This record gives sequence, C-alpha cells and structure tokens, in this order.
Amino acid sequence: MIYNVAGLLTGKLGDSQQHEIENERFVIGDRSIKEISGPVRLMRTDRTVLVSADIEAVTQDSCSRCLEPAVVNVSVTMEEEFSPINANLMGTEKSGQNVHENDDYYDAALVVDEQNFLDLTEGLGQALLSALPIAPICKDDCLGICPICTVNRNIIQCSCSKSSVDPRWAGLAGLLEKGAESAD
Repeated sequence: MIYNVAGLLTGKLGDSQQHEIENERFVIGDRSIKEISGPVRLMRTDRTVLVSADIEAVTQDSCSRCLEPAVVNVSVTMEEEFSPINANLMGTEKSGQNVHENDDYYDAALVVDEQNFLDLTEGLGQALLSALPIAPICKDDCLGICPICTVNRNIIQCSCSKSSVDPRWAGLAGLLEKGAESAD
C-alpha cells in the first residue's frame, strides 16, 4: 500500500488520486490482518497529502466469553495528513531536511519519504488496531464458560445450578425482596 505522490506534491492545491485496496494483508505487531479492502483518496493540501479511506478487514482473536478462536470483522474510516519530507516540493524555503521532526504532532508513520512515496501500511494498521473490539465474541449467542465448572457451554451443557444470585450478594438480594414486599 505504497503510493507515488510526486505528481500531487508538484500539482495544484486540491489535486487528487483515487486508489482501491483489494484483498491485501499485513502483520502489525503480533496480529495478522487480512482481506483488507476499500477505496483510498489522496488529495494535495497546502502543506500535506490528505488520505481518506473507508477500509474493511478481518483478523483472528479469542472470544471473550468462551476463549475459542473468533473471526473479527473490522471497519474503519481513516482521515490522516501525511507530511512530505521534501519540503521544497511544497514551495517552502527549506529543502532537503526534515522540518517536521521537532513538531509536537510529528508521527513517523505519517510521512511522505524522500522519493515521494506515501506508505499507508503503518497508519492504516494503527487505525485498524484501534478499531478492534475490546471484547470480541465468536457469535452473538455465545454461551461462554461456566463460572462454576469451567466447561465451554457452547459444547457441553453443564448441570451446575442456574442461580441468578451470586452467594456473596445473597444478603443484598434479600433486601430487594423486602423492598418489593413493602411497596405492595
């Protein structure tokens, strides 16, 4: 997902390029992300290249209820500005040096390199990782693990009591019952 943006950087303000990501895959950190697809629009601004993308992808994780493998679909809308290292292409006085490293908002993943290539991989990877659910589930009706006998209730139907009140909270449940009786 590397794009040559030399034409954009030397072009007029508002010039744009359209691209389509189709069934790409990459590894970021320890996570493999696959089936990455969606439209990407690159647009020249007065100092940067604005990247707009609507991306969908798939990854694997563990179900937060039963701990079995779960396929996780991820969808993200990304809008990021990539700053060129070749500042002279943008009509500034400084050339050949990175004028952004001392900037508080500088992110090495969001730069256009010396050869005018914009690598979307790291920035898109960060966006996809941040869009992952905190507690993924394998299916909507996952029954999870029994808190008493620890079997996967999707596979084995356990015979543990179905008490809706944790014994540690039984005293409070009694207060609720007394409150309901006095209201009648």
